[in-house]
Amino acid sequence: MSAWAKKISAPVCDGQAGKAVTGSAPVSSIRQLPRKDAQVDFTREHGVGEVRWYVVHTQPHGEARAAGHLERQGFRTFYPCTRKVVRHARKQSASLAPLFPNYLFVELDLERDQWRSVNGTRGVVRLIANGDEPAAVPQGVVEALQKRMDSNGAVDWTLSFKVGDRVRIAEGPFASLLGTLDHLDASGRVRVLLELLGRSVCVALRGEALLPAA
Repeated sequence: MSAWAKKISAPVCDGQAGKAVTGSAPVSSIRQLPRKDAQVDFTREHGVGEVRWYVVHTQPHGEARAAGHLERQGFRTFYPCTRKVVRHARKQSASLAPLFPNYLFVELDLERDQWRSVNGTRGVVRLIANGDEPAAVPQGVVEALQKRMDSNGAVDWTLSFKVGDRVRIAEGPFASLLGTLDHLDASGRVRVLLELLGRSVCVALRGEALLPAA
């Protein structure tokens, strides 16, 4: 993880934006997130200045609210989510929560856009700035996250895993258990070795059911 990403990363926590993976689409802004096979130009320019991604600090649990108000002003926003295991009444389920709680990304052309209006937007605390101007996210960081999004709007960690990695199962009867990645194929199916009752058990799963162990 880059030094920039470490600055805004935080442990995933419960947020109002997180909803169950099953059923309707989870977070309001996830409707705009591209599928892996979508042909989207993430480096487009609008003929005035350079279009870059910037970081917006939002109010607690306010990512979706802030994104909605920014989008109504014509800004393009993005906030990646990750799966997490939720326990309730002795049951476990997978839900989505912001990957960077209390932060989202907004695309701006500082020469064209009235970017100061972002700071006055409902749900926004402030744009992360370097001096008097917003600080742009290093090229490629947001684009890499967008390319990892699955159809549910969550970051698909499968691309970063390799055989032998320690992983955590995010859903199903083995949710929250730690194991060792034993196999990963091109279709996204995985096998995980779990230690159960003193012996190793191999479990076949979909790749999106895994999270990094840490």
